[in-house]
Amino acid sequence: MKITSIFLLTILALMSYSGDCRINKQGRQPVCEDIGGCIKIYDPVCGTDGRTYPNECTLCQENKNRQFPVLIRKKGTC
Repeated sequence: MKITSIFLLTILALMSYSGDCRINKQGRQPVCEDIGGCIKIYDPVCGTDGRTYPNECTLCQENKNRQFPVLIRKKGTC
């Protein structure tokens, strides 16, 4: 009985801790390298503005012209 109680308390503690480690709902910053241009590889990302960008580099290029940068909500299309 004592081992079961310790086990359940440990599981409960781990579950409550994992709630603090969730992904930021706002999104993440794209990885931008100053190489002058973007490669033509299609690896879509979904921006926090609801648009799908062909890759992170394209999103970085467009962010240079914006006042408020768009973050990456998720990999893949929106």
